Amino acid sequence: EYDTISRKRERRLRHRMSLHTRAQNPEYDTTEWAEVQKKYGNWGETGPDFLAAKIAEEEEEREEQAQRKEEEDDIEWERKAVEDDLDDVDEEEEKLMMQYREMRLEELKAESKATHKFGYLKSITADSFRTEVTDAADGDLCVVVHLFKDGREDCAVVDRLLERMAALNPQTKFTRILFSNAIPDYPESNLPTILVYKEHDPVLTIVTTAPLGGLELLAGRFGEQ
Repeated sequence: EYDTISRKRERRLRHRMSLHTRAQNPEYDTTEWAEVQKKYGNWGETGPDFLAAKIAEEEEEREEQAQRKEEEDDIEWERKAVEDDLDDVDEEEEKLMMQYREMRLEELKAESKATHKFGYLKSITADSFRTEVTDAADGDLCVVVHLFKDGREDCAVVDRLLERMAALNPQTKFTRILFSNAIPDYPESNLPTILVYKEHDPVLTIVTTAPLGGLELLAGRFGEQ
């Protein structure tokens, strides 16, 4: 019985102390439950308001995570839908598309050949050199130029060689020009000279018949017939 009375007195004393504390410190006006929560670190100095804010923050974060998950699911669904659509493409339709592309490619090749069809050795002058050679050598078109002199056997053999090549390669332009009209003071000892132009510039130069195997070899194959 004495212990029971002592415990009642102790509770009344704590209650008075709590009342005194709240009277002196209004911001300390919390419930005993709140004081216990603060004691164990569940609440900060702002008491239940802090816990409410914490709960609201966690709830907002959960909502954001749910929204992100929903967006990711939508993107994944759309991706799978596209893949399914691609898988459903009719094989016959795909085959027809491939045939059309191949046919169109052949048409473009034919148009290119028709545009660049030559097939013969063309004589040009100094005045037409720029137009016929430098400017013409554009894109995939190559222009071959033979610098020659009348009366030279080696130049005549090279002419026949280039005539044969022009007939076999109608997409390449073959021309010939008197050496003195092409390059001023060009030495005759360098004849015959073959120049190859591409993209408006010379990319290959062959001087005399030596690089082609020599006059005797060429004459045996492309001499007078």
